[in-house]
Amino acid sequence: MIRPSKRDFAQLFSRARMILQHPEGCSHETRLRLIDDLARAEGLFHAHDVPWDIDVHIARVDHRAGTNINAALSQRSLMAQLAAYCCDSWSELNDKRDYATRDDEEIVRIYFSEHPSERLSTMCITLAGSDSDAGPPPRVRLYLTISTGHVRPSTGDLLDIWSSLIPEQRPLGVAETGYGWFVLCDPLDDADIKLIPAELVAAITYARDRGCRYLLLDRDADEVGGLEAFDW
Repeated sequence: MIRPSKRDFAQLFSRARMILQHPEGCSHETRLRLIDDLARAEGLFHAHDVPWDIDVHIARVDHRAGTNINAALSQRSLMAQLAAYCCDSWSELNDKRDYATRDDEEIVRIYFSEHPSERLSTMCITLAGSDSDAGPPPRVRLYLTISTGHVRPSTGDLLDIWSSLIPEQRPLGVAETGYGWFVLCDPLDDADIKLIPAELVAAITYARDRGCRYLLLDRDADEVGGLEAFDW
């Protein structure tokens, strides 16, 4: 088992069970190979929490109050989570059909195809186990998208200036997108906070409190409750 998968371990345990059940039917060499494979598997379990690749199924639901992230170890479990969310909000649809008679996937499909504003996106990522050549797992970071109307036009001018500077000269990480700015939400030093307008600090804090590493200020995005809004 050079690159063990979950199936490899299952087959190993099946071999061990068969030999224990019918020891008279296996040779000495077969038993030695089994002992060697079991010892190797034991070492992997001691060295790693999970010594095989794991698929993680992820869903993102964008709605008027923000973003929900769901994760599960199977597509079926993920659909069950999403279906529960859809059933709780079914009254927002102009659909009189009884969702209780439908399976999870159909509930999810109907809800997000008919809802006027909510959007669903899904993906599956593989977390590499031991002895895998896949390299380190991808670094996934979340960002929050809100309207540029949550900062003053003068703050927008500052963001344009800061995005043109080298990173060492900026009070915060920022990049201009053509339709707004992408802002890093890491905690700021006291000296840097004094240079940043209060409404931008509030927006950064709003994003960070919701588990986001980045804030996207976009002219086409919606305004959100809890933040001040400004005319442009």
